[in-house]
Amino acid sequence: MMAGEERQVQRLRPSPALLATGGTVLVSIMLYSVNYFGFPTGVFLLWAPALAATLLGAWSCFTTSTTAGLSPITARVWRSLGVVCGLLVFGVLGDARYYTVHPGALDQQHDLPTTVVYALAILVLLWALLRLPMGQRDQQDRVLVRFALDAATVAVTLSIFAWYVITRVVNTWQSGPTAIVPMLTLSALGLIGSLAFVKVAMSDFGALDRIALRWLALAAAVGAAGGGLLPLLIPVHPGVSGSMMFIPATLLCVEFAADRQRRAAGVRHLVRQHRSFSVVPYLAVAATDALLIVVGRAAGQLVLTVSLSAVVLTALVVIRQVNALRDNGLLLRRVHANQLELTHRASHDDLTELANRALFEQESRAALAEPDSTLSVAMIDLDDFKAINDRLGHAVGDALLVVVAERLREAVRADDVVARFGGDEFGLLLRGLRADEATEVLDRIAEALTRPVHALGFDLLVKASIGLAEAWPAAGFQELLRRADLAMYAAKERGKGRYAVYDDKLEQDQAADAQLGAELRQAMNNGDLTLVYQPIVALPTGEWTSLETLIRWKHPERGFVSPDVFIPIAERTGLIVPLGDWILRTALRQAAQWQADYGTAAPAEIGVNVSARQLREPGFAAEVRAALADSGLDPERLVVEVTETAVFDGGIAVETLRDLVALGVKVALDDFGTGHSSLGLLRTCPADTLKVDKSFVDGIGGRSEEAVIATAMIQITNGLHLQAIAEGVETAEQAETLYRLGYRFAQGYHFDRPLSPEQVTERLAGARTVAV
Repeated sequence: MMAGEERQVQRLRPSPALLATGGTVLVSIMLYSVNYFGFPTGVFLLWAPALAATLLGAWSCFTTSTTAGLSPITARVWRSLGVVCGLLVFGVLGDARYYTVHPGALDQQHDLPTTVVYALAILVLLWALLRLPMGQRDQQDRVLVRFALDAATVAVTLSIFAWYVITRVVNTWQSGPTAIVPMLTLSALGLIGSLAFVKVAMSDFGALDRIALRWLALAAAVGAAGGGLLPLLIPVHPGVSGSMMFIPATLLCVEFAADRQRRAAGVRHLVRQHRSFSVVPYLAVAATDALLIVVGRAAGQLVLTVSLSAVVLTALVVIRQVNALRDNGLLLRRVHANQLELTHRASHDDLTELANRALFEQESRAALAEPDSTLSVAMIDLDDFKAINDRLGHAVGDALLVVVAERLREAVRADDVVARFGGDEFGLLLRGLRADEATEVLDRIAEALTRPVHALGFDLLVKASIGLAEAWPAAGFQELLRRADLAMYAAKERGKGRYAVYDDKLEQDQAADAQLGAELRQAMNNGDLTLVYQPIVALPTGEWTSLETLIRWKHPERGFVSPDVFIPIAERTGLIVPLGDWILRTALRQAAQWQADYGTAAPAEIGVNVSARQLREPGFAAEVRAALADSGLDPERLVVEVTETAVFDGGIAVETLRDLVALGVKVALDDFGTGHSSLGLLRTCPADTLKVDKSFVDGIGGRSEEAVIATAMIQITNGLHLQAIAEGVETAEQAETLYRLGYRFAQGYHFDRPLSPEQVTERLAGARTVAV
């Protein structure tokens, strides 16, 4: 799924506490009804549902506050609600005791301790609500003014209702001043409920789940209605209180809110702008108008007429304003939609609609900040994507990226994050998975990418190199991403279409490579690298036919460093490109010099080894053409030597070789038989020469398997009209056997070791003297 959008809330069964609280509501209604129709029950039995509901509510609120994935603000709100429910437990116990001692007490009468407990609950609730954040920081001043105005409107309205209700209750019950205190408490409860509604309407949904907020608002409304209106709507018998019903009903709404919050733990919503239109003042005006009509009707025809006129006039003004606000609302909704679109664009990739790097970092940091979090991060890089862009165009490349993005979405789980960092690089955030578990996801990705991709009429085969790193305690995002990136490059070195998992050995190899790579660059700058040339001879005479260029590095401290050590490092660090260019140009200049000095006595060809990395470099063929032009050497005298592994996968490497052949350059497959050894490669790769690896020459005497393979290879090269060169010939017996098998060219210490340019010059000069 796309990160940053609201994730699907877990579909869980209702919690046992929610079901139990629902049961308390049904029981309370049943007991209240029994008493209402004159069948009295025990006082503590009547209050048992309310007591059970408050206990369950306190437990649920405190449990919700400890749910994983909640922000500190959210957890604080639920702890406060748990305290409110805990105070209600004591309030219910106090009411039960009071009605037991005073069986004739009227509804909503409390003793002083119980009133204090309810007042404390109201204050805690008020404190929790007032601490809810209201919008973004740059909007808080404006929203705070609106809240103050709406709160004042509600306070005035409820004050009028409180005055009316208290007056009516006192006059009806003839209870004197003793009824004023509890009625004021109930009025305060109504005020708190209404203020809760106002606050919820203006609160930032980043603090609480929006649906949970609505349930809490409903809880406040139920509490206010039950406390203030129930005595007026339903006559009750002495000793029976409406609290027996509305407390369980209120707590049921709280249970729904807590259940929703636990389901939605960790869900992050899009930023929601606060509405400039608030319904709260209009509800307050409507309630006051209704009260005005009731009072006017009781006062007589004249007052009623004036009251109705005031109500109609108020309604017309409200309708006019609402109509104007509706037009403004349409404009605001369009602006809001544009803002949401801009927010989405700022956090998502325009081409693939995946999360971008910024959102990936945000999601990763949030996941790492969770206590006891388990997660892994993967870096994905498409192999040879640049070649597709260069050969087929960026439109095809973009179409390919869209398909790859969709397949990545399909391969991961719903709560994983897939992001595009740019170009052909992608990132995966795998929540709840260790590295050994995350490899299953990578296997699905590899399988998904094996299917050909259809992009603008082209069917393309795509492979990806993937690096995986597992988070550790106190892991940082940048370091975790670096480890995944290191593993990805390790996967590339092992071949295309693979993945590698970060471990300590990769780190050690990387540190050693970095150190030796820095020293290699310094050696290039200081001129510490030299070239040597090993002759390739004709059999059986041993006459030189060409030279193979080899590089040597004598380190001032390490001594002689083998090419088998520093060449792979040069490939991993990218130094092989400038190093290869220096080798090519130096060898071509030297060969051209020998050609000018010794003419036909000079070797006919000069061989230069080229790495797979160089073949994948854009414009490599053009670099070779430029080097040939600068040296003045005939292109037919240059032999580019490549390993079969470098060109086995085809693609840009084979295309580059074909471009070189078009220039007149010859191609030799080096170390043949040690890589993939596919005979199909001899058809697709434009090779002129096959160099049989030393491992098949070492045991060539007698009736060994090596002799059988060597015989088969010379038959294949003869049939394909390729030149065969046996490498690593160290004895005269090997040379004689190879000649007898059909080999006419060889190379090895039996003929000559690699020679310095001065030694080659001396040999050529000596050969010319003998010829003269």
